[in-house]
Amino acid sequence: MDIRRLALWEGRYATYMSNDIFSSLIEDQGEVLLELTSRTLSGARINAMALPYFRGTGSGVLSDANGEWWQGSEALYQAGGGYFTFPSSSADHINSVTTYWTLRRYGTEEEHGGVWRLSEMKSREEGNRFRLEKIDMILPGQPVLYTAIRITNTGTDTLMGSASWHSMLASPLLETGSLLSSNAKYWTAYALSRRESGVNRFLPGNVFDELKHAPLVRGGSADAGYVPPPTGTYDYLMGKIPDGVPLGWAAVNNPKCQLLYYLFTPHSDDDDGVFIFPNVDIAENYLGRMDAPWALFDGATPEIRSVTLGFNTGPKGTRNMSLEPGESKIILVGNGFMSYDNPRIGLGFYSVELTEEGAVFKRTKSWALLPADYKFKAIKSLAGKIFSEPDYSQGHSS
Repeated sequence: MDIRRLALWEGRYATYMSNDIFSSLIEDQGEVLLELTSRTLSGARINAMALPYFRGTGSGVLSDANGEWWQGSEALYQAGGGYFTFPSSSADHINSVTTYWTLRRYGTEEEHGGVWRLSEMKSREEGNRFRLEKIDMILPGQPVLYTAIRITNTGTDTLMGSASWHSMLASPLLETGSLLSSNAKYWTAYALSRRESGVNRFLPGNVFDELKHAPLVRGGSADAGYVPPPTGTYDYLMGKIPDGVPLGWAAVNNPKCQLLYYLFTPHSDDDDGVFIFPNVDIAENYLGRMDAPWALFDGATPEIRSVTLGFNTGPKGTRNMSLEPGESKIILVGNGFMSYDNPRIGLGFYSVELTEEGAVFKRTKSWALLPADYKFKAIKSLAGKIFSEPDYSQGHSS
């Protein structure tokens, strides 16, 4: 197990955590997960996260000489990777992904033998006062980054917001023939927003049961879970996580490299104070964004091919997460990434079975195991201890 601080670009720092099979790199700026790394069967280390060519390396877009190219947007300046958004994605207000976070503590954990980090950000903006505390953890022998985020309303009025987690994925994990899947149902495709320039592949506004039967704009249907050759299209899909399941999840399976990425979150009301995401969303950008900086200039040749998987509380603009003054809620997310040695799983898996060892991906008699603490027992135990310490922000590395 290893944990250490790194200086990346000038004034920008990150925390590296790893075990023998897996590692992560989280930047303080926006708390963006820059790397989620596992090894292929042939020994190469691969990052599941996408870091687009236009990602800035300065202290911020406002101080960058080329800031206008990013349209003055801090979110575009540090786009990519895995990130948490609250209370909205609006650039007009303080939010989690465009703000510098403070690392409070990091170290090792005795009970389970893991390594962890604790970070924090605060908004003192009038009408938008909140505090975020975030714990990230890696356990021995598990290719999973566990994240717990506590949101607290520090204002005097009810705080309405929309929380989300998103992971932007690209090559070499994502390529033609990769397979997308989720346990969400009743999917809907959405039209492009006013700030986006591109073309829809799937017909907006229609509800369809499974990704395999997504209605096309030109008529007929296609499998939205199969990554095609570049289509020049961009689509945003959202599905509802069914009631009665223990997890909401989405996955990318690369049959050629035998790599599997698995994003999951609790979907049980057993834990008081744990927020349950109702939806999974998938953004399929198959060289379909023609607005800068996704292209070199508006209307130019698209430069980015990616898929973004995530959890959210509703369509864009929705603000249906309510926190009374002083109230807190906790969000739990797992990012898993591994290689597997069963080539039949490369044909796609039919089901995911949760066991004490982790998540088992099954195809008839073939299977692959992702070792995981899918009940989040370890990080919930750690969060219970740390979040109850009134003076933890004054602590040091342990």
